[in-house]
Amino acid sequence: MGKLAGFLGGQGFAVEHVWLGGYPSMADEVHLADSARRLGQLVAEMQADGRLGPRFHVITHSTGALVVRQWLAFEHAGGGAPVDNLVMLAPANFGSPLAVMGRSALGRLIKGFGNSFQTGTEFLHALEHGSELQERLALSDRLSRDGDRKSVFSEAGTRPYVITGLDVFRPMGILGESAWDGTVRAASAHIDPQGVTVDFSQRGDDGLPWRRLWTRRGPDSTAFAVLPDRHHLNITEPSERGDTGAGRLGRMILQALRTDDAKGYRQVRDDWRAVNAATRTLVQPDAEARRASLDSEEDLGPDAFNEHYQIVFSVRDDTGLPVNDYFVWLTTPTENELASGLGASVSRPEEYALRHVLKKVHVNRRDASRRVFHIDRRVLMKQGGLKSAMTPARLPLLAAGLSAPAPGRLISYFERGDAMGSGLIPLRSLTGDGEQFLKRYATHFIEVIVPRRPDESVFTVRASG
Repeated sequence: MGKLAGFLGGQGFAVEHVWLGGYPSMADEVHLADSARRLGQLVAEMQADGRLGPRFHVITHSTGALVVRQWLAFEHAGGGAPVDNLVMLAPANFGSPLAVMGRSALGRLIKGFGNSFQTGTEFLHALEHGSELQERLALSDRLSRDGDRKSVFSEAGTRPYVITGLDVFRPMGILGESAWDGTVRAASAHIDPQGVTVDFSQRGDDGLPWRRLWTRRGPDSTAFAVLPDRHHLNITEPSERGDTGAGRLGRMILQALRTDDAKGYRQVRDDWRAVNAATRTLVQPDAEARRASLDSEEDLGPDAFNEHYQIVFSVRDDTGLPVNDYFVWLTTPTENELASGLGASVSRPEEYALRHVLKKVHVNRRDASRRVFHIDRRVLMKQGGLKSAMTPARLPLLAAGLSAPAPGRLISYFERGDAMGSGLIPLRSLTGDGEQFLKRYATHFIEVIVPRRPDESVFTVRASG
């Protein structure tokens, strides 16, 4: 963060370093919550000795966003935090693909050498895609299951900003990830998640499983920008390569820090949406010259700029027990399949989605009932894509199919006696009012409840005598 600190100091800001990284977070016994509590103590100390005023700005990089958000959740969940503008650079708000690698034997050998081969097990669990901590934090500052809209964030109070990149620093390109910066996916950086509970033990008026969208806490949308030529390491450098003045990134950071009211925040949000629209055009065939002109480490092709969805499924039965063994697939159902939740066979749209649309699936290592899907939105929506694989009998509706095999002879899911119970979840609009559930560059939590059906022999009544 040294270059950024020097840049901001030259722009008239008083800069203080809060150092919480390095080896303390790599100790296996240290949780993210421990760093967050320590951050709160440091803020109080710095305000007491005058290094910090009553109000201040915060800039974070990567995991730092989770630490600051956890501190805010602990001490200022309902608002009133002393932070004016929180600028998150390439934040791992909803995880990183590298977290699992850090816990591997090779990760411990390389990263943990000189630190008793510890790599920060609890931090890496928190950073793993689909971790319960990420959902819990989102339910404290951006989402609510019960309609509560209170948040630490607001347009006139603590204003959140996210800037992330799509360039990939060498040698991370060999990992085969899509729409990321070498460490964090764009969809997992964005702090505007969606959430819904889908309960197959109840039926709505439309005959589909009962559904309830989670409520948005704080601003309906936040200031979010995707820069095509920045990766996880240089996202903290405000100048362009070889330049000493403020590049576009530096100007955007200054724009955020100089915002002091709701009107100004909405203007930043609109300006950054225009940045994303320009980034989006780099997927077009006629954008080859513009892609070649980017100051990127990798030779980025058009697919590098595809927008993605991230979907986090968590499945439990209606008694509250986790369901760890299940299958999820993408489909465009027929009317009968939507009503019954069953498909007769693998359809062409399902095959296309499996081969082209679904980029990665991750089963959380600590909780197998939580699974994360990384979905290429452009491939899903493009002309000649999924639509070309549809027959006239299929609805123009993207859905997720879910099947759960019976855990044993005496227990099954969905229907009693079914060896494999199944259901369908419509993804485009979950409420029937036309509002789209899937959002560009966003993480979506889908909490699924399935009926647990015991066999009749589990409990019987026999006539006496």
